[in-house]
Amino acid sequence: MKKIPVADGTIEKLICNRNTLIMEFTDWQEKRWNITFNDLVAFQGLGPVGTEICDMYEEENTWLSQEATRLEPGETGITYCFTSSNGGKTILLVVAGSYSAQEI
Repeated sequence: MKKIPVADGTIEKLICNRNTLIMEFTDWQEKRWNITFNDLVAFQGLGPVGTEICDMYEEENTWLSQEATRLEPGETGITYCFTSSNGGKTILLVVAGSYSAQEI
């Protein structure tokens, strides 16, 4: 498990294109970030926009990555998990090949 190098904060917006998912994120210091997930395979969220995030981490093997592999054999990716600061529940999973974070 590897931490994503962006501090606690709020998911402001999600923008999905064919092969990418872009997350606009404001961290606890009020810095704004674009986190771009490249080679997007799948994502699932439960009300992530506007939610305060306390933890972001990577996992190699999750139920969503297994499901995506069954639908698209040969597709692989890392699952990026985002947990809510209110109760610590996972509210967003993103399966993608890689990501980049850029302050805006």
